Amino acid sequence: MSNIHIKHPYTLLPDEARKRVEEIAKDLKKEYKIDYSWQGDHLHFRRSGASGSLELGDGIIELNIKLGMILRPLKGKIEDSIRKNLVKEFGAGKAT
Repeated sequence: MSNIHIKHPYTLLPDEARKRVEEIAKDLKKEYKIDYSWQGDHLHFRRSGASGSLELGDGIIELNIKLGMILRPLKGKIEDSIRKNLVKEFGAGKAT
């Protein structure tokens, strides 16, 4: 397994941040057949070769992804794409 862990700040109101995450999840479900569900402020997702969660905290998004063996070689590209999309949807900030 290979893991991706990203924290990204945001300044949106919580409802707007959740709405944006929901739209992203719907697009990913359609394009990559990702199943997801919300439990409070946690979005859990799974597809063949990857699983994880996204937490909407107070001004911070925390994303944890476990990549299976097939997706492991693409970790860098996947992480770069996620970071770019977070900036696009939630603005620039000091992500970790």
